[in-house]
Amino acid sequence: MEFENQSILYLWNSRVLFATNSMQTDFHSHYAATLAISLKENIIIETDAGKQEYRVALVGPNTYHRTLSPGVEMVALLIDPETYEFGSISESISSGEIKSLEIQRFLPLMESLWSLYYGNLNEIEATKLQLNLLRTVYPFEDLKTSIDPRIQKIAKKIRLEIPSSIRMKEIGKDFSISEDRLIRLFKENLGIPLRRYLLWVRILRAVKEIKAGNNLTDAAHAAGFSDSAHFSRTFKENFGFTPSLFFGHLKTTDVRFCETYDIP
Repeated sequence: MEFENQSILYLWNSRVLFATNSMQTDFHSHYAATLAISLKENIIIETDAGKQEYRVALVGPNTYHRTLSPGVEMVALLIDPETYEFGSISESISSGEIKSLEIQRFLPLMESLWSLYYGNLNEIEATKLQLNLLRTVYPFEDLKTSIDPRIQKIAKKIRLEIPSSIRMKEIGKDFSISEDRLIRLFKENLGIPLRRYLLWVRILRAVKEIKAGNNLTDAAHAAGFSDSAHFSRTFKENFGFTPSLFFGHLKTTDVRFCETYDIP
């Protein structure tokens, strides 16, 4: 059956929220956990145990599976397992596991999910939606901390200076923070380990370069990856699909960057 491709992608420094009607992947496992919600028809996910239909599926990190749902309107949230938010819901799902969740729990968010699908949510509204989705899985409080201004400045420095080679031992020098203390403070203040933050910033930089019209090789080099294969492999290891699934069709894909809303 023919259908018009529809895709929109929101990117943060530790999460990806996308809506599409063309999700069909090969068997794979990836680092991010996934919350997938069908807006009307069921999603089909296949594992070694066979195919299963879901209205809402919570897929644990490193779960070997594939999604077979071309033509199905769906929204998926991919979240780094090392973030504070995933840690707050981690008792709900284990690595290698897929759970079916009741669609009724998510019905209050359905209007916002459709708005996201059609590209009618701005970055702040999308940020609120992805947190509400996670809290629907399992209620949790905001990360309670007064962010250390040194950590804010370091995070900004990283965003501005990537892909320059930044060594962990050197990052905190200008702010009189030792490497060990920097690693601890970064996770405590921003809810994600420093090394994961560095990787996300590089991925976001590469995507921005692609969005600006650069080819995959130039985008990979601009973000500090050794070549396009290195970037594609890293992207797929984290998200389960190659960059070309979205970025190979930029004319029909709306890409929005929300990382500035992660850090005040």
